Amino acid sequence: MGAVLTVAPAVMAEDTAPVIGAASAEQLATPTRGTMVQLEPLPPTPTTVVGDSLIVPENSGSGRRVVYSKSIQRVWMIDENELIYNTHRVSGRPDSPPLGTFEVYSRSTTTCAILHPDICMRWMVRFAHKGNNNIGFHEIPRRNGVPLQTNDQLGLALSGGCVRQSTEDAIIMWDWAQLGTVVVVVP
Repeated sequence: MGAVLTVAPAVMAEDTAPVIGAASAEQLATPTRGTMVQLEPLPPTPTTVVGDSLIVPENSGSGRRVVYSKSIQRVWMIDENELIYNTHRVSGRPDSPPLGTFEVYSRSTTTCAILHPDICMRWMVRFAHKGNNNIGFHEIPRRNGVPLQTNDQLGLALSGGCVRQSTEDAIIMWDWAQLGTVVVVVP
């Protein structure tokens, strides 16, 4: 195995550069206060729950797209090379939207429910209609500033019609799903 380069613990004068050298396993395992490099553990492997899967559903299209599974309440953002850009749990509604292929047709940084103007959400990415209602991906809505559900409840079908996401995931979707992006809704 090759040497690992680290920045040596330093008491450095302002005009000196850090000393680069090979680090021992002991130095890597026990960083001390004052070292210029702090190794941190890798983030945990994503967890799944019964019925949840990180595998993209079959018959969910091809090319750059968003895939939304209503049965496991998860979305996948797939790039043009069929690689997963991102996947995360969501909270949708079992009977809406219908299964099929759609395109993102509208986006809003902030919007409120027509019949409940005290319920607002950010990062709305609209891709379908149900009657006169728009259906899209967005942040967990807030009623008078209070979230209607927790991030821990994502994965449960709790929505009134749209597809709820954590704030972090809603921003990722907002950045990725521009106008015209294909959205495939599967069981």
